[in-house]
Amino acid sequence: MIRAFKEEDTETVIRIWLAASVRSHSFIDKAYWEEKAEAMRTLYLPLSEIVVDEDRATGEVVAFMAFVEDYLAALFVAPSHQKRGVGSRLLAKKMRGTLDLSVYAENERAVVFYQKNGFRITGERIEEMTGHTELLMTFP
Repeated sequence: MIRAFKEEDTETVIRIWLAASVRSHSFIDKAYWEEKAEAMRTLYLPLSEIVVDEDRATGEVVAFMAFVEDYLAALFVAPSHQKRGVGSRLLAKKMRGTLDLSVYAENERAVVFYQKNGFRITGERIEEMTGHTELLMTFP
């Protein structure tokens, strides 16, 4: 069930973000993500509009996406729930008008996922903090 984020979801969302980040971004040291957890909690999440997806059977939050206006700042699915359509279901809730995002080029699974969901690559840049290439994508 997709619903609005509640304050009590914060720690679960942080755990999902960290586990999925480490798994999807093996080309970046795990310590980088661990160091960013506090900024997620105190800076990025409070600045975003967030929705979560709960597992229908357990009621457990298994995914979230965060927006800043028409920019998709985050879409993360717990590793145990990936490849089950959760991410696509979340995106379908927001797919109206224009939506922009950036994704590491080396995260090929994510690039393919976004392309399958109607995004197209519009450019690229070097992400300052990591030095890795990000692809800029937009929908439609």
